[in-house]
Amino acid sequence: MKKLVFLLSCLLLTIFACTPEKRVTTAESAEWQAHLHLDSAINYIDLKFFDHAIIQLKKAEKLLPLIENDSLGYRICLYIGWMNEQANAHQTALDYEQTAQIYAEATKNQHYIVNAMIHQVNTLNSMGRTDEGRYINEAAINRFDSLEQEQEATLLCNSAYYLMLDDSLKQAEQTAYKAAMMAEDSTTVANALSLLSRIMLQKGDEQQAQVLMQMIPETENLTIRYNQLSTKSDLEESRGDYYDALQTQKQLRQMSDSITRQYANLDISRLQAKFDQEWHQRRSAERSFKMSLIIIFMLLVMGGVSYVYFRRQQMHHHEFQQRISDVRAEMNQLLATRNTRLEDLKQTLDDRMAEIEQMKKKLTGSYAEDEMYRQIKELKTGIDALNAILNRKNISQYGRAEQQAVIRALWMTDKRLASILDDSDMTLTPKETFFCIMEYYGIDDDTKIDLFCCTEQALRSTKSRLSKKLNLRLLHQ
Repeated sequence: MKKLVFLLSCLLLTIFACTPEKRVTTAESAEWQAHLHLDSAINYIDLKFFDHAIIQLKKAEKLLPLIENDSLGYRICLYIGWMNEQANAHQTALDYEQTAQIYAEATKNQHYIVNAMIHQVNTLNSMGRTDEGRYINEAAINRFDSLEQEQEATLLCNSAYYLMLDDSLKQAEQTAYKAAMMAEDSTTVANALSLLSRIMLQKGDEQQAQVLMQMIPETENLTIRYNQLSTKSDLEESRGDYYDALQTQKQLRQMSDSITRQYANLDISRLQAKFDQEWHQRRSAERSFKMSLIIIFMLLVMGGVSYVYFRRQQMHHHEFQQRISDVRAEMNQLLATRNTRLEDLKQTLDDRMAEIEQMKKKLTGSYAEDEMYRQIKELKTGIDALNAILNRKNISQYGRAEQQAVIRALWMTDKRLASILDDSDMTLTPKETFFCIMEYYGIDDDTKIDLFCCTEQALRSTKSRLSKKLNLRLLHQ
């Protein structure tokens, strides 16, 4: 048993020591790790190490099923969506932004919900699905009683864009102007002014468009600068300044190349697919490892149980053999004692055999039928048969097994009678042997007929055959 406990202890130590990665066991530790991955991703984004950023975000995403912080889930999904949006993986971006909105709804944080909807609008616009974008944009405006100023400015700017597409230029101009006045962030201001410039160009007011262009604040946002140059090119072309328009187009091409280079090494879809594949492979390896440990554990348990069972069987067998030996010694002592009544001997033997039979049930078949056990069992059969004869009970069903058992019992209880009946020169049948025993103990013929359940003629025939084999007078001396 001590050896089994030692093996199980070693197995448990192996499980904890050989696990391929640190295990997340609680929601708190999972949340802590997710926060750590998210912070690392944000730092990588600031450094423009986008490939490292997406890997950190994907690691954080894998922990989402283990955590209960909906705000954290919103931020992780929104960042992944944004990175896919930058890499023109629009459908993937939209999927993550929709998931971010689900997390945002769970937090009941209005700022989070509107942000998720704004990101969806931008992505849908980039995909050319402006009708869907318009619907979400209007839903965001109408859904909340009070929006943050910057969010309202962004939503108004989107509304102005849709109005411009519908050629509602006057209303678009008013809405874009309102967005520009309300915006505080330089990026939002630049977007609103750039949109106003395009609206003015469509209205044919080139001078006003040029004034608005000059009002656009300087920003490092390449997309805004690209839109600014694009509006400038349209303005120059509409004025007939084809040379300047050509130069602006060259700048646009250079900027486009710059933007392309910025994301040249950012294959988000490939990185995500590769990370997911490696993640699933690692999870599969972990499952195989765990299954191997479970199988080893089960084998050890089965081996331990088998060992304990074997040891218990050995112990039971030893106790069984010891008890049989004790019973045999007790029977020998009783048989050696003068004036031992057969009834007392039978009762004692019955009690001891019942005890042995109970012990026998605990043993397997390989231990149950040894020589000493058979001897005790045969002694009991012989004592039972002898007791049945002396107590005038029916013995008509007794056969050769009872005959042999009675003779063996007689060798221990009455050696003179045993020597007469166990003569190798004559072969007595079971009925003849039992007849001799009855004759020896003075049982009359009528009783013999009852015990054998036979007729008087059958009894005389038995006696006649027996007289030819044995001198019956020996039984009365």
